[in-house]
Amino acid sequence: MYRGFIRRPKRLAAVTGLAIAVGLAVVPAQADSRPSYESPVSTGTTGQGAAPGGPVTRDQVIARARHWVEKTVPYSQSHWWKDDATGGRYRQDCSGFVSMAWQLKDSLTTQSLPDVADKLAGFSELEAGDALDYPAAHALLFGGWTDKAKGDFVYYSESRGGRPALKESANIHDSRIAGHPRTVYVPLRYKKLVTTPAPAPAATAPSGTASPAVPVPPGPTGKPAAPDSAAPAPAAKAPAAAASETGTSFAATDDQLYAISPDHSVYEYTGKGGTWTRVRGATGRIYTSGGTLYATDRGNGDIHQYDRARKAWTRIGGPGAEFAATNGRLYGISPDRSAVYEYTGKAGTWIRIGGHADRIYAGGGTLYATGPRGGGIHQYDGTKKTWTRIGGPGAEFAVAGDRLYGISPDQQGLYEYSGKAGTWTKVRGATGHLYTNGSTLYATDGAGAIHQYDRSGKTWTAIGGPGADFAATRDRLYGASPDHSGVWEYTGRPGVWIRIGSPVAP
Repeated sequence: MYRGFIRRPKRLAAVTGLAIAVGLAVVPAQADSRPSYESPVSTGTTGQGAAPGGPVTRDQVIARARHWVEKTVPYSQSHWWKDDATGGRYRQDCSGFVSMAWQLKDSLTTQSLPDVADKLAGFSELEAGDALDYPAAHALLFGGWTDKAKGDFVYYSESRGGRPALKESANIHDSRIAGHPRTVYVPLRYKKLVTTPAPAPAATAPSGTASPAVPVPPGPTGKPAAPDSAAPAPAAKAPAAAASETGTSFAATDDQLYAISPDHSVYEYTGKGGTWTRVRGATGRIYTSGGTLYATDRGNGDIHQYDRARKAWTRIGGPGAEFAATNGRLYGISPDRSAVYEYTGKAGTWIRIGGHADRIYAGGGTLYATGPRGGGIHQYDGTKKTWTRIGGPGAEFAVAGDRLYGISPDQQGLYEYSGKAGTWTKVRGATGHLYTNGSTLYATDGAGAIHQYDRSGKTWTAIGGPGADFAATRDRLYGASPDHSGVWEYTGRPGVWIRIGSPVAP
């Protein structure tokens, strides 16, 4: 039985929904328009060397599917989404989504997908990167088994109007999957799916001087506590979705770095010579505030809080689409993204504070949310229990200190919020992703290289090459190499990084 995101208190004060009309506030650039289909946000450089219509690895397929989920690419049978990795465009419907993930030369239909794939003997043969195709109506990308013995799995899809690309969960024995009878689906495997990477330049560390690999030590040093006895929350009204990929496998508090290893365990970096300590088993995503680590179960998506002093974990809520934490407060979006909730501090008890949200961002004691569906960025006033729209849509937002930053939808500009609704100042050109600690802002450029922002001097300094992900404590910056094979620490000297561990989960 599905367990919903929160356990509702008996009484809830009426709150204002997220979608509040406060005028046509602008910026980041193109803020008040819906995503442009002439110059859209692109799928990015997740091709990893694979050519359109050529061999593609399972990791590449899943990485591309996740990217559309992260970008909340809207469903459409008439619009096409630009793809920098392949140089092509893909239709934003179910079969177009599978075509994009497989890096085909063009968008096929549910009827033509079998032309480029082999039919599997049965559902049990499915692996991450395969597809389930209902030729008359629907197709979805198989994301992998979460419990093959029980039949539990995740999948990615574009499903219908009003919903963006999503990652969802199901059971292979269910009578219906994604709204259609299980029996109508045909399991497919792309003919050019390979198990080894397509030819590409060798992956490198973020940049700088390399040192010998320091592997994460095998085996646990302490078994995490079992989930507490918090009662399961009631089922959501809308069909529940699995926790999304908006969390991370690489995150930091003010003082500690954490990473999820390929076997899905969570490790804490001791700060000493590449030594890591295992603090948790099967984990989906991790989230951090200045002093606290949170983790979701890999199987059911429940959210847990880590007590570092006692080396113990406590289950504090059910699954959510995503979470964000700041200054001792944790927030989450319900699995169907219909509401934003705040954790009360009492395990299992959450209070609804807003309506539909696509993403949430927290920092500097403040919560921000985007939505619904391109409706701009909103700021939450915890005292008044109200939301204010402060800007238009952006590709990504981040909080550094008491400052909010946003990347324009076309990723051609990075803007800083002035504190006055609708007023933003451009501080950088083309930007890929944002990373912060309590006070410093970092950004990647179009090639993935990492830069540090000096706000007082209004200058940017290139400090390292591309990385798969970055995380910062109060005084240290860390990066995962592009192929996730190693963790590196920035020395404070531009271009010089020291390897401290390997590898991390993608």
